[in-house]
Amino acid sequence: MRLFNHRHESWSRRGLVATGFVAALAMCAAFVVVACSAPEPTPAPAPTATPIPATATPKPPDPSPTPTATPTPEPPPYAVFQTVNGIVDPDNFGWPRTIETSEGVVRLDAPLERVHYLSLGHAEIGAALIGADRTAAVYPFFSDPEVSNISDLLSDVQVIGFEPEEVVALDPDIAIASQYTSPDLVNVVAGAGIPVVRVKEEGGSSGDIPNILLMGYMLGAEDRALELVEEVQARVEFVADQILGYQRQDAPLPGVLAISKYVDIYAAGGNTNLDEIILAAGGYNPAKASGIDSFQQVSIESIAAINPDVIILTQPLESALEFAEELRSSPVLQDVPAIVNEQVYPVDTTYFTTLSHWNVRGIEELAKLLYPRAFTDHEFTDFDPYIP
Repeated sequence: MRLFNHRHESWSRRGLVATGFVAALAMCAAFVVVACSAPEPTPAPAPTATPIPATATPKPPDPSPTPTATPTPEPPPYAVFQTVNGIVDPDNFGWPRTIETSEGVVRLDAPLERVHYLSLGHAEIGAALIGADRTAAVYPFFSDPEVSNISDLLSDVQVIGFEPEEVVALDPDIAIASQYTSPDLVNVVAGAGIPVVRVKEEGGSSGDIPNILLMGYMLGAEDRALELVEEVQARVEFVADQILGYQRQDAPLPGVLAISKYVDIYAAGGNTNLDEIILAAGGYNPAKASGIDSFQQVSIESIAAINPDVIILTQPLESALEFAEELRSSPVLQDVPAIVNEQVYPVDTTYFTTLSHWNVRGIEELAKLLYPRAFTDHEFTDFDPYIP
């Protein structure tokens, strides 16, 4: 809250006070007569002067007073929710409250007690906002430490399969879907009378801030959502500030290629969270520069044509190590800077392949690879879950 200064004008008063004088000459004459002749009657004392009453003369006001500063009101704490798509009445933080997404309008009558997340990214956000206790159930990969950033929090939560009927049997208060959730699954769940809200996942450099705020509103966790948003923004800004002094103006940014191989090789191009992570970490994406959009299949020859300075492998560690050796031994890649300079890195896939605020950890880890001297005295830590 800003403090406001007020200028007060005061009036000064000017007084005129008249003083009287005693007639000293008569007294002096009497003194001389006494000294030289017979005593004379004592003269009557001269009258004392009566003081003139003071009259107040007010100072006229300043014809051009200094204007009083106009206060700038501080935005209310929840003003940021005004910008969030899907909140029908962003001034209402009581219950009921209403959400509108592509699945229609959903009225929430009270804080949600049993929430089913149809995507891992939303489960990770939910764990940060309200913990894991209100999670109705999880899918098997939610508890896989090579995929999930919250696997340890979900060890006691019921695990279900992928059939829609299993979701219906949970009877959750709400099901939260992503833009990738199957329409058929959504239709079955909604048809059973379970409210479904489709929340678009937006990872990358944004840290999924729009969804953190929307889900915070839905779950009645506005204050925790604001805390998490503040942390996300501070961490991204810290990385940007640290690497600034190590980026040479006379040299291009390092070109970082993010690829993975299971059966085929896929590269992350434009319009991906990995593209945003690369940019926020101080690099550029040569796959995007070569015309690749989204995730596209590439060949070894394509990697040679892309000619990256750095290659990161966004897959589980064991398979990443095998893939790294394949790249290093390929005759086609022997002149690629990433191979020549030994800049091929398996990375923690949980930070890079999810779509949640955990992508910020990917930004931090990649920035350390690209600008190690910028972070010699800093150790990054994982996000904490919500603890009631």
